[in-house]
Amino acid sequence: MKKLIIAAVVAAAVGGAFYANYAATQEVKKVVDQQISALSAQSGVDITYNDISANVFASSMQLSGIKVQSYTGDEMIATIDNIEVTGYEVDAVPPHTGFVMKSFRFSDDFLAQLPENANNKLASASYDVNSSLDYDKDTGSSDFALNVIANQVADVRFNLGLANSTPLMEASMAISKMQNEAQGAELTLEQQLQQQSKMMAAMTQLEPRSINMSIADEGELKAVVDSFLEAQGMSHEQFQQTVAMQLQQAPVSEELAAAITNFVSGLSEITVSASLPEGKTMMEINQQIMALMGQPEELASYINLQASGK
Repeated sequence: MKKLIIAAVVAAAVGGAFYANYAATQEVKKVVDQQISALSAQSGVDITYNDISANVFASSMQLSGIKVQSYTGDEMIATIDNIEVTGYEVDAVPPHTGFVMKSFRFSDDFLAQLPENANNKLASASYDVNSSLDYDKDTGSSDFALNVIANQVADVRFNLGLANSTPLMEASMAISKMQNEAQGAELTLEQQLQQQSKMMAAMTQLEPRSINMSIADEGELKAVVDSFLEAQGMSHEQFQQTVAMQLQQAPVSEELAAAITNFVSGLSEITVSASLPEGKTMMEINQQIMALMGQPEELASYINLQASGK
């Protein structure tokens, strides 16, 4: 009897979860369709998808089989295997939000229309994008991460740490609410100016803490770069010489110059990071950076610059 009761409870829970996810999917579909319709109208392309699903417990939404076509539908531009969005909320800034796009590819028809000097090897690559935002409302700090992979070509990463980001999050929420209330309609000039004013005010209060950037070879980075150089009528050796001459005249630290030189030579990996002074807003840091532009070693010390390349 107990087993039957447990089984019934489990079945009810599973059924309830299934219905909740189904209902959430239908609601999310309405919002997504509205946003896609607005994006299509603005960009002049037709965006469609095969399937959509939502999970209320994971606060996630997934689209699959996405196609980007000409507005008339007679020309395929690109395809995306799937897009997953996690953590987004309508009326609050969640502690974690994420965006993952798998296998973005330009169509063969689109690639065939590119100019002869275009880098077809890079354009024909499959792209994966993974971005996230972690926000701590108690401290006001946030961390943004972006990873773009051109499969078999390069892995590009960017990370940004911020303090006092609560005003920016609140401004973003207010703007998002305004856009949702517009339901796809174009905002008035007054509303657009309000958005710009809120964002500018929030940006002045931001305190950048750390920046990290890297590029790593995924197999064919050198071939892609050499293909680009060849289209410009330049050999790899000439490219290295040009970069060396520019670095001699550029106000960069010895460590950064060495990292760039080594990367241009080996095209294997380059990493650049900075840890910025605490308690300084973005505007204050920019002012100090401008004041030290002619003093590369002092500037590198001020932002705790570290760089390596190979």
